[in-house]
Amino acid sequence: MFVPFLAGLLGGLLGPLIGVGGGVVIVPLLNFSGASFQSAVAASLFSIVVTSLTSIFNYRGLLNFRLLWRYMALSASAAVLSALASVKYSGEWVKLAYGVYLIVVGVVLLVEAKPRRRAPGLGYLLIFAGGLASALFGVGGGTVFVPALVLAMGFDAKAAVASSMGIILPTAAASTLMYASLGVLDVVLGVAVALGSFIGAFVASRYIMPRLKSQHVRKMFVGYVFAVGAYFLFSTGALLFSRT
Repeated sequence: MFVPFLAGLLGGLLGPLIGVGGGVVIVPLLNFSGASFQSAVAASLFSIVVTSLTSIFNYRGLLNFRLLWRYMALSASAAVLSALASVKYSGEWVKLAYGVYLIVVGVVLLVEAKPRRRAPGLGYLLIFAGGLASALFGVGGGTVFVPALVLAMGFDAKAAVASSMGIILPTAAASTLMYASLGVLDVVLGVAVALGSFIGAFVASRYIMPRLKSQHVRKMFVGYVFAVGAYFLFSTGALLFSRT
């Protein structure tokens, strides 16, 4: 169980720093070590619950829970629908579209483009999309939540990262319960990943994040979405091309 623990540790370290669950690290490593994709997704979401809980506790001073409840409910509802669909749908074209989306988000954030005024309607739509992506790909959804909060809701980058972890908790929890009810969740695998995630998330959110400035967090997130977007584009594009 060393690889699952290591995957959780790396995902836990990454997640709280840029407002994501860390699934983009966890799922590929678990899948590479022999776990099926769906088992990797379920175990990743289980560990993300631990990561987000740890981060929320350490970020509690930055969170506006009165504002977060509606985002949490919207994202969790989308995650339940997505988990049900993911059991029957492989989603290669969805993954390709997700990769394109991440690259676009990276470009927008890189040039620091901002709408002339806040667009809450767009923000809610993006948060719903983040909930769908969470259950489908085994990620927390932060790659969608953070830019939605920054670009559409006007959040500061650091506050957006903290709030993203708050939205991720019910989203990952709802997805995990759905996968467990469908018999996909490997509890032993999930616990091994979660243990690593707890250690990584505690260290990152308690000792590293408080020392970072908002602009540094923004740069880290931009680098992250470019890297993950490229991964989805090339890996999924190569798979689709090989079938033609």
